[in-house]
Amino acid sequence: MSQLVRVAIGEDFPEIQWPACCPECGTTKSLIRNTSRLGRVKSLRPNLAGGLTMKSEVMYLNYWICPAHAAETRWANTLLDKSPLMYLIRFLFYTGAVFALGLLLGPRRLSTFPELGPMLALPFIGIFGVASLIWARMATSLRPMRFDPDQDVIEIQFRQAPYATRFRVMNREATSSQNTEETPWFRRSIVWKVIVIVLFLMFMARMMK
Repeated sequence: MSQLVRVAIGEDFPEIQWPACCPECGTTKSLIRNTSRLGRVKSLRPNLAGGLTMKSEVMYLNYWICPAHAAETRWANTLLDKSPLMYLIRFLFYTGAVFALGLLLGPRRLSTFPELGPMLALPFIGIFGVASLIWARMATSLRPMRFDPDQDVIEIQFRQAPYATRFRVMNREATSSQNTEETPWFRRSIVWKVIVIVLFLMFMARMMK
């Protein structure tokens, strides 16, 4: 059974420790290092040139894994990566899948296929892509999910609960609820940013009347 583990990071906490075994099968033989990346946008501000200056942060997780599960975890995490390029590719997959559903369930259904020409590739890309994403969610042994937007905390999804338990024990301080407890919704910065934007828009609309 999979487990989501929150891990505090920063200068106040030691470097993340990893169990010397495969996160999928638990073997301790012939292990290799596998790397998964996790990024976040820390700030986005206008600059003097009229554009936007983006400050980002990338964290690399280097953990032990057996060769049998390293490749599939690497490919799965690549498909699920939160980079702009992968967001665009996943959008293409979902668009193609919706197109395929329209062709299969629409009023003309399969009779439309010969008229599509090169566009016929889009539904096939969508079906293949969505199937690949489903496979990736099932195949990844260890997946960095996200940075908490209001804390120096990352979330890691482990597919095997025993491995997640060993990880918690090795990083007891960084994974303790005291250091990783989620910020209540009413204290999250995004909530207050939305409120400020809505109030500003309401004020501007009133001024324009």
